[in-house]
Amino acid sequence: MKFKDGDLIEIIDKKERKFLIKLKRGEKFHFHYGYINHDDLIGKNYGSKIKTSKSFEIIAFPVKKSSFVLHMKRGAQIIYPKDIGAILIHGDIHSGLKIFEAGGGSGALSIYLLSIIGKKGKLVTYEIREDFLKILENNIKTFFNEIPRNFILRKRDIYLEGLHENDKNFDRAILDLPEPWNAAKNVDIGLKKGGILISYNPTIQQITKFKCFLKDLGNYYFEGVYEILERKWKIEENSSRPVDRMVAHTGFILVARKI
Repeated sequence: MKFKDGDLIEIIDKKERKFLIKLKRGEKFHFHYGYINHDDLIGKNYGSKIKTSKSFEIIAFPVKKSSFVLHMKRGAQIIYPKDIGAILIHGDIHSGLKIFEAGGGSGALSIYLLSIIGKKGKLVTYEIREDFLKILENNIKTFFNEIPRNFILRKRDIYLEGLHENDKNFDRAILDLPEPWNAAKNVDIGLKKGGILISYNPTIQQITKFKCFLKDLGNYYFEGVYEILERKWKIEENSSRPVDRMVAHTGFILVARKI
């Protein structure tokens, strides 16, 4: 595969720092190692090495979703890739699903969901803040080069307004809300029996309160709560050790299934 005009790519320098570029003929990308002509990358194979204007070597790849979400513009704090991975696994996310998401934030999780569910699936995302909506929409458009037809973004308060009349029969519901218990009854109306409900929250107090609420609601099987810690290792021929800093606590993931 070769890079082409309009591609979103990532370049990696000798210190493993990553930079995102959208290729455009005639333009240059300036950074601490000089600059790179976009034209020098267009037509090159994926994984090519090229030199900057200051003769430093970089490697160019198609952008990974994990790189994009960590570098994209943010309004709300994003769900980190390590947690997104767990959500996709415990939510059993696959092609063709109809998914409801409340608290879209900057769109990190939305990008992964849209990539997996494919054209036969559907994602409906609620976000109450106008500024977050604009950032979310722009991030989706930047990554996919368009707004996918199976993506519906609504400015709506799930706490007070409930679900839109057209939003029903969801296979999955994913909440990234400060008070998920205040949304649970409204979300429950739209979630299919056997469907999976996931809540992502930063504190264990939020998770505990939500679990107790679901228990009182009486129609959910509680699967568990998960916390994902990620530590990278530095591998050398004569010395292998963990890196000095790790991505520790970011949030808890509660998983339940509708009875």
